[in-house]
Amino acid sequence: MFAQGTKEQVERSLTAVRRHPLIISAEAGTLPLEHSKRWIFCAGRESRSFPWILKDLLAWTSDEKVKTILEENLYDELGSGDPSHAHFLHYLHLLDDLRVPRAEFDNYQERLGIKLALSLAFNIAKSRNAGRAIGYMLVNEAMTPVTYTAAKSALTGHFPHLRTNFFDLHIEVDDHHVAALYEAVEVLPETEREDLEFGIALGRRGMEILLDEAYGIFDAHLEPIAITAPRWNPLTGVGEGTQAAG
Repeated sequence: MFAQGTKEQVERSLTAVRRHPLIISAEAGTLPLEHSKRWIFCAGRESRSFPWILKDLLAWTSDEKVKTILEENLYDELGSGDPSHAHFLHYLHLLDDLRVPRAEFDNYQERLGIKLALSLAFNIAKSRNAGRAIGYMLVNEAMTPVTYTAAKSALTGHFPHLRTNFFDLHIEVDDHHVAALYEAVEVLPETEREDLEFGIALGRRGMEILLDEAYGIFDAHLEPIAITAPRWNPLTGVGEGTQAAG
């Protein structure tokens, strides 16, 4: 019913993420190794959580077409019947190919970016709002060619002898998922349009904040910041007291 407008909004989101400095640096071959590895750590943590997000969506989805799409997506994520090929394990195998100890993945100290991105995803999954959930997933999965192509460029620059189908496989699978999600858009009622558009915006937000973490945006201050409102002095016209502490 409004699929064309949805595709245009999704494409605008992809265009915006292509301008993220991590993507630009990765494609240019200038992304430092540390940030390249952190992209794997962040994307891997999202992948580890994704089956649970899909299960939360399936717990309340009532439309049979949407339910079938989500079930197929979950089946893929869990390895299409072979748990040894679960998508999350692909990230660990990639680390093995790069000779990066898995302990680095296990011990990576999550910053606020991945925590916010996952919290956003789980809250959308539990929202019982079909339009918002489908919009979020559309961007989340349509973004794969953008982020994985950039990551492949960055990592092969650091590891020129790397031979893996990790990136191409994920792009191929998610292209299939995106096509199915657009079929789900076709059956959404007109009343879901605004929520669908909002979900797309949330999907872009979640992806950007995950890339922010991989790029080091949240490294300067790791501890929670306690905000205290300053006391307003009407005589001087300025605030008194500490505004931020922690």
